[in-house]
Amino acid sequence: MSAARHILDGLAAVDPRIWQAVIAGLFVAVGWIVNGRQNRRAAARLRHEQREDVQRALVAEIKHYLEVLESEDFDAVWEAMQPRIAAGYVPFLPTEYNDMVFQSVLENIHILPKSIIDPVVKYYSQLNAIEVQIADSRLKPFVEGTDTASRKRREIAYFEYLQMKQRARTYAVEALRQMGADPVVSNPGSARSDQ
Repeated sequence: MSAARHILDGLAAVDPRIWQAVIAGLFVAVGWIVNGRQNRRAAARLRHEQREDVQRALVAEIKHYLEVLESEDFDAVWEAMQPRIAAGYVPFLPTEYNDMVFQSVLENIHILPKSIIDPVVKYYSQLNAIEVQIADSRLKPFVEGTDTASRKRREIAYFEYLQMKQRARTYAVEALRQMGADPVVSNPGSARSDQ
């Protein structure tokens, strides 16, 4: 008797209920595989949509502040403000909130590619540094000093503040480029401070 015939006779001797269970098990296993593949595709599609939504929101927020930054001529602002500070004027730096979208998507930032996360985080870290500079400019030693050293501190702090804003502009352009957005401001304006 051949080996194949022996195997077939052995399989024929198996109870039909066992065959039904084996076939049902195969169907279930195939169903798991197909369902798992569909679930992975759906999860990948959802992740892609979320990535696009987060990226689109960040682009909008960064582009908005870039428009504000592009409308400022920091050299002209410094030239106008420096003599006033040297004469004893205490500049008021308004509080800025330019990271509301970033704060709301921060827990999902990991869905973005690393090539995007790095420049975006660099940009928002710069905004945080600007916020700290603004808060520091309201401290008593900064505001109340009237001597030459205090005026010089204010001068340096204000100059650093303007430099930080210029760096934020550079980082905004870099982040937008990494996200595939056009960093060119459509209507930059020409607002200058003559304070």
